[in-house]
Amino acid sequence: MHLVEAEAVGPIEGDEPRITPPRPPHRRVSISLLFTLSVLIGTVVTIYTVLPARHDEIVTEAVRQHRSPEQVWDLESPSAGELRAWAIGVVGKGVPLPSDGAQVIGARRIEVLRRGAAVIRLQIGGEPVTFLVQHSRGIAREHVEREDGELHAVAWRRGKFTFVAVGPLASARDWVAAVSK
Repeated sequence: MHLVEAEAVGPIEGDEPRITPPRPPHRRVSISLLFTLSVLIGTVVTIYTVLPARHDEIVTEAVRQHRSPEQVWDLESPSAGELRAWAIGVVGKGVPLPSDGAQVIGARRIEVLRRGAAVIRLQIGGEPVTFLVQHSRGIAREHVEREDGELHAVAWRRGKFTFVAVGPLASARDWVAAVSK
């Protein structure tokens, strides 16, 4: 039995039809599988090489803000009420702020992954601590700790907010307890 190709132009009147043998089924499947795998692998490789990794980007930005020598604050030494009103405008309603035991040096708004975040510089036990809060979106880890030279960074999620605190490694136990209440 022979198969006539559907795509082939039919015989001209009076010509004998050209009959070709059918393509083996395993060849059709293997070509389709190779094409699918090459497209899939190419897509994955492109994503990993072109798009930057954003693992714990908020922690990286908090460390960068802590190390920044020049700080221009939106609010300098604000009262608790001023800080709360400002934070609601930046991050959203219901944002938890550091406890009253911390002295607030200044606060400013930044962008992390194209979303607003509040950076608050605190003085806890004579040590400078940077506190960053942002409205959570997507899937993020519940708790992250990182040591970066002489600095210690801690990130956690509570409700709909993500928090990061960065301060000196030597006194980390004291300031982490003060800001994570």
